[in-house]
Amino acid sequence: MTPSTTPPEKLSYAKGLFTGHLDEAAIFPYPAMPTEEAETVEALLDPVERFLEEKVDSAAIDHTGELPESVIRGIAELGLMGLIVPEAYGGLGLSMTAYARVMETIAGRDASVAIHIGCHQSIGMKALLLHGSEEQKRKWLPRAATGEIVCAYALTEPGSGSDAAAMKTTGRHDPARGVWVLNGVKQWITNGGYADLVTVFARTPVERGGVTEEKTTAFLVERSLPGFSSGKPEKKLGIRGSSTTDIILEDCPVPEFNVVGEPGRGFKVAMEVLNTGRLTLASGSIGGSKSMLKVALAHAESRRAFGRPIIEYEMIEEKFAEMAVNLYAMEAMTYLTTGMIDRGANDYAVESAMCKVFCSERLWENVNGALQVAAGNGYMAEYPYERYLRDARINLIFEGTNEILRLFIALSGLQRPGEYLKEVGRALHAPIKSFGLLREFAGKHLQRAVQPPPIKHAAGPLARDAERLSRLAMAFADQCEAVLRNHGKSIVEREYLQKRLADAAIDLYAISASISRATARIESVGEDAAADQIRLAHTFTNLAVRRIRRNLRMIDKNSDRRFHDIAGWLRERGEYRLDQ
Repeated sequence: MTPSTTPPEKLSYAKGLFTGHLDEAAIFPYPAMPTEEAETVEALLDPVERFLEEKVDSAAIDHTGELPESVIRGIAELGLMGLIVPEAYGGLGLSMTAYARVMETIAGRDASVAIHIGCHQSIGMKALLLHGSEEQKRKWLPRAATGEIVCAYALTEPGSGSDAAAMKTTGRHDPARGVWVLNGVKQWITNGGYADLVTVFARTPVERGGVTEEKTTAFLVERSLPGFSSGKPEKKLGIRGSSTTDIILEDCPVPEFNVVGEPGRGFKVAMEVLNTGRLTLASGSIGGSKSMLKVALAHAESRRAFGRPIIEYEMIEEKFAEMAVNLYAMEAMTYLTTGMIDRGANDYAVESAMCKVFCSERLWENVNGALQVAAGNGYMAEYPYERYLRDARINLIFEGTNEILRLFIALSGLQRPGEYLKEVGRALHAPIKSFGLLREFAGKHLQRAVQPPPIKHAAGPLARDAERLSRLAMAFADQCEAVLRNHGKSIVEREYLQKRLADAAIDLYAISASISRATARIESVGEDAAADQIRLAHTFTNLAVRRIRRNLRMIDKNSDRRFHDIAGWLRERGEYRLDQ
């Protein structure tokens, strides 16, 4: 189909924002776990929380730099290594929402434990789940579900992170032996010191149409294979209890059976895996934020200054309010997205990236705010604040840095309006033949300017928030078109602009999710009983609207040229040095 004939509902909700399309069917009603699964999760969380409280000494794990064998064994015995493995292969078969809920709880207690479990499932075995053959699944998934084998994911290399095209690991097919011979080094691999099955990505020669090209292929590589080894454990700022090592492959013969998907299609596999992994990071960020807020709140109630609890002072009060408002939006957008997946959505890559960026950065702010409330106590290793701060920092880097993900969000979103504008440009050369398309284009702009389409499903108390969302979404779409008209293909190089568009889109998605969530609550219990959620949704909308307006204004009025010049000045000197 051409862009003009593809119905807008085929876009994901987040991508639709870039065209000014608010697909209410994608976000209303707000998703909820089925009653039976919710009961299953509740029953599972009780022993999990008890285990975390009684058996996991987070301070000791942080000090020793490893998870005790008793903890690893206990995790497996609780069934936590098979949360998303289908029941047919011995797992619990949880939905994405249920899995995220469990990971939120675990991460709220200990980030290293969450990383061990999350790496194993969210990314380590995910390629096998998504693209593995039935034979491959039957061979490995039952043992992965029980924790008999631990999984890992190996994409990053010393010279390539988000730039997968710079990958150096190679695979050479040896048909006589029925193997692919892998050579290369993968860097910073979580669970790398003990993983038994690692999803490894390598560049391989693939013939298509009589032409041989280097393409990425995904392999399931077992630790027991000759030529497979791990490097020394990395010393890290945070998540010290997790295992992080290099994976070294030296003429490692991987059986043809172990190829995941088709040879040469590995990049698509890698990106699909990361989409769900990013949501796990988002839910973990929610758990960490809740834990810090609770600890800091107890401190602020008990700590007195000038005769009263410090929580009564406005600047402290403000910090807690901001944490709560952030948490409401974090939960709203993350569980809206997991609900989309559970409903069968195929395209959620942009939403997943938005959740990862927003939640990881709000976690960082929330933990920093909690530490500030604790003041001197927050800086001391005796208390959990500084450990949470160190652990939280990795989330802005994991599974695609937030800078790279902002570029991905912006460029993915701009693709459709870019195609549409190309069609409009061609239509202007044949206006009579293309009258329908030009009328559609003019009509869209007139509607945006005069009367943005109303959001029909928002509850009455949220009508003002919904109206602001609609107007800002139209203004955002207009700005996207303006940017494309002004910069064309060169927008790919304009990262300052991409960042602002991405940040505005993230806030629009977060507002949408918050309105949907609060609407569901109002419809369930009534306006009075939903007052807390209404207040949180109102407040988040107010704050986000200001950020969106600022980002859209800065498309045209900014300091980009000065930033560029200052960066060049620093590069020339190699340091900050002023001529006296």
